[in-house]
Amino acid sequence: MKISLIFLAMLAASAARAAPIDMATQTCQDLVDADDDQQDQMIAWLHGYVSGHSGSTLYDLDARADAATLRTYCQNHLTIGVLSAAGQWKH
Repeated sequence: MKISLIFLAMLAASAARAAPIDMATQTCQDLVDADDDQQDQMIAWLHGYVSGHSGSTLYDLDARADAATLRTYCQNHLTIGVLSAAGQWKH
């Protein structure tokens, strides 16, 4: 019985996971429409992507300001891809 309950709990946990998102297909509209947690995760991923692409190993302590800037930019450019929008950041 315990094993069945553990299996059901593991199955429920795996079913609750969201499907992977191809960030190359995400637009600013997708970012704007996402809930706050999804936006934070997308922006964190974008920071890592842009930093890795530029070869930077620095962690920007102004990331919150960058996030607000990206959100504002995206609200005004809904059809732009988020990768292009994130390219506006300086690194």
